[in-house]
Amino acid sequence: MFNFSKDNVENTTDRLAKKSDEAIEEIAAQVKSTANDLLDAVNDTADNTQDKAKELIHSLKANIDRLTSEENAAALASKASRVKDQVQREVSETYQSLKGKTVDTVHEHPMGTVLVAAGVGLLIGYLLGSKRRE
Repeated sequence: MFNFSKDNVENTTDRLAKKSDEAIEEIAAQVKSTANDLLDAVNDTADNTQDKAKELIHSLKANIDRLTSEENAAALASKASRVKDQVQREVSETYQSLKGKTVDTVHEHPMGTVLVAAGVGLLIGYLLGSKRRE
């Protein structure tokens, strides 16, 4: 019924080890692919944020140029308040946009997000653990 010969056990062990190695390689490839997808999404978000920041800086410089050319202190205070409101709105919109994109990325790739987070955690744990041993 059961064949426990040395050759049979070795063959079964070798076959299981090979399947295990293949599964690990497949999971590693999937994690790498998902990590690359997430990295691309983060890079895209960073590029968009940089563009918005440049636009905001340009807008602020233009507003500062206009404000400093006026002599009326009351008008200056009023315009400063509007600039402050505009900056708050734009920063809030940018934050909401980035938050939404991040949430979308996590929703689109939940398993990848978990795997990347776990991988980063393991890496940090390994690095911290190796420092303690030294």
